[in-house]
Amino acid sequence: MTLLFKTEIKETGGKVAWLRSKGSHQILELNWYPKKYRYGGKSGLDHLAYEVNDAAKEYRKLSKRKTGVIEPFKEGKWILAYVKDPDGNWIELGERIRRKSK
Repeated sequence: MTLLFKTEIKETGGKVAWLRSKGSHQILELNWYPKKYRYGGKSGLDHLAYEVNDAAKEYRKLSKRKTGVIEPFKEGKWILAYVKDPDGNWIELGERIRRKSK
């Protein structure tokens, strides 16, 4: 896999890296958190992230069935929203903000 991006996560004191396999469009995001940071649901998994075309639409569909939600918000070049699965793991819905053509 090729390292695409890596940085520190100021909110948690952790680190994040993005990797991609040759010929793939999928990105694997790896997060590391210090021992003092409590994360994740019952399984210890922090979250799964999916790129979607319309974060608000997917949020509306999923938030009706899930507890623990964070409404869509803008972060950098993304619109993000979160819902929790039945085990308490966060599911991230990410929509890339695309430039509008003139």
